[in-house]
This record gives sequence, structure tokens and C-alpha cells, in this order.
Amino acid sequence: MLAVSLTEWQTWEPFVDALRRSAPRGTEVSEFVGTVGGGAWQGRYLDDGDADVRREHYRKLAHEAARTGGRGPKADLDDALRAIADLVPDAEQPVRVVAGARPGEDVVELVALPPAVVSAPVTPILEVVLDPGALPMQYLATIAPQPGAAAAPSADPDAVARVVADRMSKAVGATPDEIAAAQAALPGGARLPEEVRALYATAGSGSLKLAGEEGLFGGFEIVPLSGSILREAFLPAARFSTWTADADTFAPEDPAGRVQAAIGSPLWFPVGTDGAGNVYAVDLAPAASGHVGQVVFLDHELRAGAAYRAESIAALLVGRRAGSSEASRGPSLPKPGPDKLDQQGDAEFLNLEPAGWAELLDAGTVPTTLKAAGLLPDRANPPALPDTISVANRVLDLRGLDPIQVTRVTRPESKGLLDRLFDR
Repeated sequence: MLAVSLTEWQTWEPFVDALRRSAPRGTEVSEFVGTVGGGAWQGRYLDDGDADVRREHYRKLAHEAARTGGRGPKADLDDALRAIADLVPDAEQPVRVVAGARPGEDVVELVALPPAVVSAPVTPILEVVLDPGALPMQYLATIAPQPGAAAAPSADPDAVARVVADRMSKAVGATPDEIAAAQAALPGGARLPEEVRALYATAGSGSLKLAGEEGLFGGFEIVPLSGSILREAFLPAARFSTWTADADTFAPEDPAGRVQAAIGSPLWFPVGTDGAGNVYAVDLAPAASGHVGQVVFLDHELRAGAAYRAESIAALLVGRRAGSSEASRGPSLPKPGPDKLDQQGDAEFLNLEPAGWAELLDAGTVPTTLKAAGLLPDRANPPALPDTISVANRVLDLRGLDPIQVTRVTRPESKGLLDRLFDR
């Protein structure tokens, strides 16, 4: 529900006036598209439809302000936006503000997004999710242990227990019931390797610090068997952000054949964290050339996959080998997605300009398999917000979903002297 103050022209007038004053010379129509609220604001500025002219204009004015000690070119704009943001402290309001060629053409459009529409910082309408909660097919893929997979020769539960007990003499181990509950939560009847049992039986949590010789593994913070967000953080759904960003994200392949390619898996069982949001996990479903219980690294900056670290926990803690990770730690590999009209087929996701969507909609050829529709964000040449809203609402209507609502706030007409005298 819109805050009443946002629907009043006087709330926006200082910003609209500052938008007009701050435009490069010769501009007829200036526009701001973005979000305001939650104590902040962000968006893009267009002058006669161009995003680059103002940047160059501001660059020159900023140099001059730095030389003279004056206010920067965005000072008035930021002051006005700050006042508006303070009126909606708990939410971000998508908005389009237009300072027209004449004051009578000024308008503010407050955009109310239904649950099916996803926004982005400078793109109020990034995509429409037609199937709530849907994920790309590669995020639904699962991995399973290879037949005959075995632990590495270096696996040594007793050695793991000795190292942990030596370095964490005051640690309290997890109970047998806690270890059994963690195993019971694994899919497909998977079992925790004996090294994992030895680790947790000796220390259920805490910092395992090893001697810090250069080039050797230095230890990790043990991830508790329950109650840690790191147990969910690298599952496929947690690694997914938006269809626009992730529809073409695929896990990298390990040329050495040790780690299966997957977005994420509950069979990568977290045992430690480096304190920076990254996780060391025991792999319960290695690829053909790997070993059950090998250690893989889950990098929070990567959107898919796991990187090989060592063939066992003992090899990591006792042998102190970090392992070669380059084979499976590369960036998530994009595979060509259907982003052109002649490649749509049975697509789950299409990312098109509004004109492209209008063509499909007019022809009645929007794929029935579509789970999400992207509105082609383009910082250099962004589509006009009204066109995007129009197309998004047509796409939403295909599935009977609630439309985007737009509330328009316009500058009141100036009253003449007689009107003011008689309050007309």
C-alpha cells in the first residue's frame, strides 16, 4: 500500500524541479527511473532518452565543484531524494519521475509490483516469474554416489580424531544421536564417512587451528551438525538469484573426473568454514575418479560447483595438502540460452526487449513451457518503463496473475488570480 505522502505532488516537487535544473543544456525531457525508500535511493537518469549525456555533464561540473569548493552537481537531487526516502523507511518504492518539456507535463509514476514481478536496483521490472518458486532445470538436477565408490587409501578416522583432540583439547564432541540425526537427513540413504564421524565425535564445533607453515592448510571453523546457515547456503535454491542472472548458469566440469558437475548438493556435506563465507565439505557423491569422503571447497562468490581440495580429511589435516582446485573452480559456465525469437522452442526462460515480447504476444507464440520472462536489462539502452510495464502486464495476463499497478501523480495546474481570489 502506498504511503499517502508519496501520492502528494508537494512531496515530489523539489526533486522534479532539481531534475529539470540539473539537466544538460538543451534537454527537453529528463527522467529518473529507480527505487526510493528504505532510507536510500538508486536508479538511472535519462535526458531525452540518453543516459550518457548527463554523465559527461556531471563529470565536468564535479571537477568545477572540486576546484571551487562548491556543491556537487547531484547535491540538490540527493537532498530531495533523501527527504522522500525518509518517508518510506521500511520499503523500496519503484518509481519513474519525468520533468517534461513544460511544467504541465511533469509526472511521477509510482509502480506497485505484484509478487510475480522481480525488480533490480536500476531496473524496476527485471523479470516476470510465471511459475512461483520455479528454478531452472539445472538447479533441479541431483547427483548420486557412483557404484563402487570407495574411500581414499589416505582416509584415517583415528588420525583425524588425534589431530582434532590435540588442537582442540577442550572441545566437546557431538553425541551419537546428533551424528545419527545428521546422517538420517541425507538423501538417498547416504552415509557419513568414518572420518566425518571421528571429527564430530571429537569436536562438535569450534576453531581447528593448525600450524601455519606457508603453503599448508591452516585449519577451519567446524560447522555444527545443526543450526548453521552454512548447511543450506550452497544448496541449489540458495545459490539461485534471478532467472535473468542464472538461467544460463551451469556448473563447471572437472577435467580430472573427481567432482561431479552440479549447482549444489546436500551430498556435499559441510564440515568447516574459513570464516569468509566459504565452506570445506566432504563429498559423498564423487565422480568416477574421485573418492567418497574427499574434501571439496564451496566458494560463496561462485554460483555453481565445488572445487577439489584433498582426497580425504586426513590428507587435508595430516598430510596438509590443499590439493589442486583449478580443474573445478573456474567460473560457472554459461551455456547458450534461447534468447532469440527463432530459438524459443520449449524454453523455460526468454529474455527479450519489450518489442520482442510484443511480437510473440501478438502472434500468440509465447511458449507454454515458459517459467519466467526477462525484460532484457540494458544499462546503455534501457527500454522505456511504460513499454516494459505494458508488456509485463500482458505476460502476467497469460497466466491470470495480478498486474503491475501504476499510480500517477501530476503537477497541479497553476491558478490564475481570479481563481485564487475565489478559491476555484
